[in-house]
Order: sequence, then C-alpha cells, then structure tokens
Amino acid sequence: MENYRDLFSLEGKTALITGGTGGLGSAIALAFLQQGANVAVCGGHPEKSAGLADYAAQAGRKFLSIRCDIQKQSDIDNMLNEIEEQLDTLDILVNSAGMNRLLPAEDYTEEAFDQVMGLNVKGLHLITKAVGKRFMIPRNYGRILNLSSVKSLIGTTENYIAYCASKGAVNMYTKQLACEWGKYRITCNAIAPTFVRTPINSFQLDDPAFCKKLTDRIPLGRIGQERDIAAAALYLCSDAAEFVSGQVLTVDGGLTSMQ
Repeated sequence: MENYRDLFSLEGKTALITGGTGGLGSAIALAFLQQGANVAVCGGHPEKSAGLADYAAQAGRKFLSIRCDIQKQSDIDNMLNEIEEQLDTLDILVNSAGMNRLLPAEDYTEEAFDQVMGLNVKGLHLITKAVGKRFMIPRNYGRILNLSSVKSLIGTTENYIAYCASKGAVNMYTKQLACEWGKYRITCNAIAPTFVRTPINSFQLDDPAFCKKLTDRIPLGRIGQERDIAAAALYLCSDAAEFVSGQVLTVDGGLTSMQ
C-alpha cells in the first residue's frame, strides 16, 4: 500500500534558499526545517537568520547562514565549498532572492534596469548552474524552485517595467531548464505569488487605498500570506511533486483568473 503521508516529508534532504534571510525566503526556510530538511540560506544579511538558527538547533537540524552575492561567481564558489564541507550535498534549490526598482518606463535608467535583471535573472542562472553541475546532475536528483510573480503574467499601470520583464524571463527559464535537465531527474518549477507582505513591498501595503484596490481584484478577498507561499514550496520541492516540472504555479487567491 502506498504511503502518501511521507510523500510530503523533506526528512534527509538538504536545501539552499537564496534570499533566505528575510521575507518569503525565511518563511520557506522555516517550513523546510519543520518538515525535516537541513537548510542553508544566503543573502546580504546573514545576521537576520538568528531565529531560524535557534529553531534548527532545537529541532536537531543542520543550518547555515552565508553571506553571498549570487551575481559573483567567486561568492557562489566559496558558498558551495562551505555547504559541501558542512552539509555534504544539496537536494533542493529555492531561488528566492529578488529586487525591484520602482520607476516609470520612460525614466528607467540603464543602471536600475541592470540591477533588477542582474539579481532576478543573471544571479538566478549563476547559482542554478553551479548547484546543478556540482550536486544535482552527478546524483541524478534535484528539485529547483524559482520565485516568480503574477507580474510575469499580467501587467500593471506603472513603474514595474524591469521587474515584470525579469519575472517573465524567470518563467521561461523555468520551463526551458525543466526540458534540459529532465534527463537528470531534476524538476524545475516556479511559484508566481500575488502581493505578500514583505520588506520589499510593505510601504505599498501600508497604504489603505492601495490595499483595498488590490484586494477588490482578488476573489478570495485578501493579500497573500507567507504560509501560502511556503506551503506551495513544500509541495513542489517534495517527492509528492516528482512528476511536476516546468510549471508556474500562481498562488494569488484567484487574481489572474479575474483578468
């Protein structure tokens, strides 16, 4: 008889979560720790992960928090050396690092555009390539999850030109990598959330008029919560989703169905 309960367990797995020291990344990291995984997180502020480190120690999990700029190959190499030394291998990669610059399209500078595309697309590729070649391809196993956005699927009235373009690129990157690395039994999927309160957008959600305008368009009548995204990540990175690849899962309360 099939044991479906264990399909969602991450016991014995090891995950790396970029952008894992805050926002959605830290919520995913906590969910993975609670489901039995050992976890490494990276970002620009490793000191922000003290709460995750405390939980991991209490739960008997291994945990690393590493300062790393995923746009720099030398940083990536040093981080993966440390992960291999401390955690042995990686089974799961969650690309949660991302940024936005809010500027009108006609005033979007080359510097700002390169910043957004550099982290959201180039950095995602560099870390994915490195983790895949070093840990996943040799073992014929891997789960890769990219954080996209509903803004990869629907437009907005202003100020998101680079962000929308970058997340659209993430969606196609996800699909193409699923095609190329399927032969290695590596799945690659993406989650496209609507607004979830994080440090990157809290200033917008603190505006009652903005928040009402947004929730009026969502059939379920609320913005996203961190647990919504963490739950989707758990599914797509578990063995329950071993036959799911190349998909962009919208976690948006029905928003994109209303367009």
